[in-house]
Amino acid sequence: MTLSPLTARPASQQKPERVVLFIIDGLHTDAPARLKMPNFTELTREGALIEKTTVIMPGHPTHGGYAEVHSSSFPNPVMMTGTVFLTPDQRMLQHSFDNSAFIANTLSYRSITDGYRFVVQRSGPDEFSVDKAVDILRGNDPEFTRIHLQMTGDAGYQVYSAENSPPYRHNIWHEVSPYVQAAEEADRQLGRFISALKEMGKWEGTLLVVTSDHGQTESGWHPLLPEDSWLHPTVFHGPGIRQGHTTEWADQTDLAPTIADIMQVEIPNEDGGGGVVLESVRQTGTGSSGTSPSRLYKLNSVIARYLRAEAELLLNSAERPWLNSYAMIAERNFYGLDRIMDWNELDSVDALIRHNRKIAEGMERQLEEPDRK
Repeated sequence: MTLSPLTARPASQQKPERVVLFIIDGLHTDAPARLKMPNFTELTREGALIEKTTVIMPGHPTHGGYAEVHSSSFPNPVMMTGTVFLTPDQRMLQHSFDNSAFIANTLSYRSITDGYRFVVQRSGPDEFSVDKAVDILRGNDPEFTRIHLQMTGDAGYQVYSAENSPPYRHNIWHEVSPYVQAAEEADRQLGRFISALKEMGKWEGTLLVVTSDHGQTESGWHPLLPEDSWLHPTVFHGPGIRQGHTTEWADQTDLAPTIADIMQVEIPNEDGGGGVVLESVRQTGTGSSGTSPSRLYKLNSVIARYLRAEAELLLNSAERPWLNSYAMIAERNFYGLDRIMDWNELDSVDALIRHNRKIAEGMERQLEEPDRK
């Protein structure tokens, strides 16, 4: 379903009546341009687009300290807390609202549902999430609603893991790829949701933030090292939002503080791992347009350097066994993804980057040293 041009909002209407965080799982940064996603595209024309929203590498541990607390990949609690300094029993965006709703067509996100008044989780098509969200908005009108459409992310995994070599195997853009079908269906559901808001008379007062939880590689799914896994688009649309503006870079941790600030509620976490309020998406447009890579992009890049250097140290240690020793010592000191629950031991993301970069550089120097025999 294609939207008609979006209704202009009065400049004087600054505080929205409600906010909806609409998540299309595993959305590639190029998907809106390469696929038939007219509803997302129309929102970018009438709202503020962030081209490259950067998430922390989307790992999903099944054991260790993180897995004891969270049931989904790193970016999901990071999005809702607004910080990469994760702790147990942490304040999230929904805790800043008295009346909130969480709807997802999967059971994967149960660990981030605390504090919602309404929680609906059940496996099914993306249409299920939109139908349930509309029902809740019609009957209860929450101040904050998070809607998660899971099928695009699932389709990306299907492209990666396909057996018997179908034509779309390892190519999300193939014309018969399930990823193409799922992304375009997610956009149709976005259109259905907007139409329902208009029918209910709630469109004018709604801040709509359409985003993703992580990116997608062109070969499918979200492995750690490819940059496509770290990046996804985001669009802000609603009262007080700048129209037709593009910000190139921002961090996923910026979403929660920006939403909280616009809605005039408490920012869930303001610590050294937290994001900033994106002034560039407001009608006033006084903030930076993010023309240089974000902090999380730089942090991911350092973690990637470490992982590659560690692999090379181990591969070369058969002939140069001291390299294995160096890798073991580096592992003790590096704040990697396996230690994400310890990242708050440092003062800030910048301090974390500096600390980790020093270790990664030392590993690379070891590889460059001549043989000691």
